Formats: sequence, structure tokens, C-alpha cells
Amino acid sequence: MTLMLHKYDTSRTRSLLALAAVSGAIAALPAAAQSSCAPDDGYADGLVSYVAEVEACLDKSEFDATRETGIFDRTNAVRTRAGVSPLNRRASLDRAARAHALDMAARGYAGHNDLEGRGHIYRMRALDRQVLASATGANVAVLDADASVSDIYAAISGDSANRENLVHGGFTDTGLGIAEANGRLYVVQMLTTVDGELETPLPLQIAGATSFSPRVNQDYFRTAGWSLSDASGNRLAGGTLMRMHDVAFDRDDTGYLDVLVELDADTYVLRGPLVTRR
Repeated sequence: MTLMLHKYDTSRTRSLLALAAVSGAIAALPAAAQSSCAPDDGYADGLVSYVAEVEACLDKSEFDATRETGIFDRTNAVRTRAGVSPLNRRASLDRAARAHALDMAARGYAGHNDLEGRGHIYRMRALDRQVLASATGANVAVLDADASVSDIYAAISGDSANRENLVHGGFTDTGLGIAEANGRLYVVQMLTTVDGELETPLPLQIAGATSFSPRVNQDYFRTAGWSLSDASGNRLAGGTLMRMHDVAFDRDDTGYLDVLVELDADTYVLRGPLVTRR
């Protein structure tokens, strides 16, 4: 039996012709955030605890790197034949994809969101401390454990929406995760349009005033400002100076950083890392 799911999400009204970005760094976890891995219960709530448990689980788990690389190579071969640029393999997206594959394998479900409602974009923004991304897509498949690379790719590409994700010309970066449990393979493929990065990784927790410097890949875009919102989309802070202060949100809030860029009269939103208050 094979189960396939697909997803595409964008925050822009038109595509940016993005150049490739280097892999996003993961900032060191706060000393108080050291965590053990209990995969049967799902990952912890709260940004810092979530990242700590994900990192603990990834570090102690095994993944099928050979088949992951095989899917990556197949994807880029198909993109080349379709006349679109190949994808970069981004380490932080691998970790986000593996985290979700591991969670599905441990708890026996299939979906783009985990059982707590956290999706691919949350995982990307939690684990990649530099990313500035405008669009994401994902393919999820569950197959028998003996499935070959050809079987996995055929299952993914057999769905029309998945095929569109695979050759979407705006995507620049990808990550893959394959976990196995109870005779099943849980496959996650993330695809993202990375339009820039923060020059240095943003800490998970901020204390006092924290400055950050966005770097957008296309120099014809002008950085116009930033905003910080909560999980419900309520604006917590923002401005044109790239500097946020912890008084903008409560200790229990998770802040979603967006960087705003302009081209002529149009403004685009690039999604950045998640932060919380120390």
C-alpha cells in the first residue's frame, strides 16, 4: 500500500527569480533547553523545548541516507530534463524533513502537519535560524519498507500536484527525510524558495535588543522593513530598523519574523526564523 500527500504554500502573488542560498545554520541551544527524546509522545511544546527535543531525536536516530540521496538525484534529473534549475540540498531542510518523517514513523500517521498541528513551515522556521523564504512545498509518502528509490519516486511523481512541486521553477532548495518503522517507510520531501538569509543565525531566545541583518539574493529588491507576529497572525512589533526588543512580546509567545522587500510598488513577505523571549 502506498499513501501520497502533497502541499504547496506561497506568501507572494508572483514568483521571485531566486538564486540559491547556502545551508542555514542552527544556533546552539540554550543550556536550559537540553532535552531527551521521547518520540512516542510527540515533540515538546514551546519553541525552545521543541527544537531541543527534535535535535535530541535526530542525533540518536538512523535515517536512510542512501535512498534520500537517490530521491534528490532523481528530482534534479527530472528538473534538468524539464529545463529548470536543479535544487540545492539544504541541511536545515533535511533536518526538518527527517524530524517529521521520524514523528510519523514513531506515531504511525501520515500528514503534512504533526498531531499537534505544526506544519512544514513551522519546522523550517524553527530549525533554520537564517532562512528567508517566500514559498514552500512538500511531498509525503508512506510505502512498504522494501521500496526502492524507483518505487518511492514513482509513488511521489504519480500524483499530479506532486509532479508540479518537483519541477516548480521557483523552488531553489530541498530537504529529504526517510524513516522506517513497523515495516513501513515514511518519506518527506520539502521544497522551498529561499530568497535570502540573515547574515548571522538568529538566537532562539532574545533578551533585550537584538539586531539582525537580512541579505536578499536579488539586488533589485529593496529591504523595506520587518514585522513580528504571533501564531494567530497578530502583529507584535515591526519597523524599518532591523532591531527587535524582547518587550514586544510575552515570555509565552512565539514570534514569527517576516522580512519585507519591495520591487517598484509591490511588497513581498519573506518568512524568517521563529523566536521567543528569554
